Parts: sequence; structure tokens; C-alpha cells
Amino acid sequence: MPLKKKKGGKKKKLTAGKSSIEKDEAGEIDPGTLISVTNADGTVDLKEKDGGKKKKKGKKKKKKVSLADKKLERLEKETEKLKKEKPSFRLFIYEMDKWLKSNAVRIQQLFKTYDYEGECMLTYDEFKSGMFDLEIPCSEVQCHLLAKLLDNENSEEIDYTELHKGLNYAIEVEEMEQEEEEMEKVLDVTKRDLDHCRSCKMAVIQPPGIPFCRDILINLICITFKNTSKHPSHIKVTANAYTTIYSLIQMIIQDTGIASTKLSIFRDDRRVAESRIEEDTELRELWGDTMDEPDEIDLYYDYRVEFTECPILLCDYYFVDLDN
Repeated sequence: MPLKKKKGGKKKKLTAGKSSIEKDEAGEIDPGTLISVTNADGTVDLKEKDGGKKKKKGKKKKKKVSLADKKLERLEKETEKLKKEKPSFRLFIYEMDKWLKSNAVRIQQLFKTYDYEGECMLTYDEFKSGMFDLEIPCSEVQCHLLAKLLDNENSEEIDYTELHKGLNYAIEVEEMEQEEEEMEKVLDVTKRDLDHCRSCKMAVIQPPGIPFCRDILINLICITFKNTSKHPSHIKVTANAYTTIYSLIQMIIQDTGIASTKLSIFRDDRRVAESRIEEDTELRELWGDTMDEPDEIDLYYDYRVEFTECPILLCDYYFVDLDN
């Protein structure tokens, strides 16, 4: 009986559960590539093993930071913190500028002694070591800040032949920043069209929102001419209850042209301190803020004559004998 020919080149798949396992050309399965997996319902599935164990990804090793780098990092942080404290920072640069200029000869002699090659350049560490040898009055952080301020080109090197100039460059930069800060604080003044008080005619930003503001007719009587009923110094003004005595004084000066600065208003015709009314007093404080009487009131005023600028009154022609 002739044997059936095997189909070459094709592989049959054997399904075991959800996984598909390939057979070789002879139709056999390599048992070394299978593993048994027990499901929750008790059935057993065959699955192929992974081709190999996966290698664990190694963690990147952190770069070790030296003690010198840690110290430098700490100094940089403290330096930036010191620069943000503007009052103490400005005081520091002025004090260091004065110290560098007053010790310029000592500084150059010290660094010149150890400058065998004549480069005139110092690293930050060399500069700080020399400064501490000269007993500079500052801390380690302040000395590091001083080195950065003297390094105008940020090259991490300092020319010790320029130290006699002090911190002129840093002071100029700081003063420019200070001027810019002050300019930002200045307010832009713009012209506004303001309303004017109908009593004192002064400009007001916003009319007072007083619901029952009543007007009062005030008779301002000059005490000197109180017995004369119709005298030019007696004036009548209309003001509301919130008008101050100072506003009444300005009305008197405007209407009469009195140039004296010693003008006062009194409750009655007596020129005594008890009767005098303070300038910041409002009319409603004297007679209340109700709609009742008085609608018309009398106030008295008086002033002192000042002769400081009158050439006629100050001249001495009264004492001159005209006959001689």
C-alpha cells in the first residue's frame, strides 16, 4: 500500500486554548518550547515559552558631585539671595567700594608678590584667599559676591591691577536700576474735567452724595462796621450745611479783596477766643443737619491789618517838619 506523501513547506497549527503552537515539518511539537497554564475553570492550556529572558534595563548612575561643586552651588544660591535684598546689597557695595579704594596699595602688593608669570589675573579662589589674608570685613558669601561684581566680563577671572577703581561699574549699574524703579513709581498725571462746588467754587472729584443737603443764607458781618446796616464789608452768601468755615473765609477774601492772612469768623460780635470758630468746622456742626430752622443765620468776621508791604504806611513823613 503506497504511503501518502507529506505536504512539505507548510506548518499546521495546533490550537491549545487561546494560543496557537506551530508544528514542524514532521508534524511534531518540540516539548521544550511549551509550558502548561491552568485556567480558573480547571482547564489546562499550552503556551510557548519566550525566546529568552528579558534583560532588565539598568538605572542610569547619578554623577557624583564633589564637595567643591556642592560648596560652589551653595555660595551661588546665597549670593543670589543677598542680591535680592536691595537695601543691604546697596549698603554692601558702597562699603566694599570704600574698602577696596583705601586698601588698593596693599592689595596690589600682595597679589604682585605671588604673580610670578605677570598675568595680573586671579581666579575667584585666589582672589578670596588674598582678601581673607588682608582681613577684609565680610563673610565668605559676601566675598564670593564681591568677586562676581569685580568680574565685569563674567570670565571667572579678576584683574587685580583694576581693583583700585573699586566697584564703580557695579555702583553705576545699581544706580541705573534704582532710577528705573523710581520712574516706574511715578504716576502719570492727566487733566480731568472736574465739577465745581457751587458754594466755594473749588473743584471736586465727585459731588457729595448727600440726600438732604440744604442751603443756608449766611450774613457775614464785619465786626468793625457792625452798627452800619449797609456797608460794603457786609456780604451775603449761600452755602450748604456741609460747607466749612475755611470756605467761607475764601468767599470773604474773594468778594471784599482783603489781603490779610489773619481773618477769623466768630459766632457773635465779640472778638474773643471762645467765640472764634475753627476753620475745619462745618456749618451742620453748629446748627445741625435737619430741615428745620435756621434758614438764615448771622456770622461775624474780623481781620488784622498787615503793614509789612505798604510803603505809604511804613514811611516816616508824619515825623518830618515841613516848615524847615
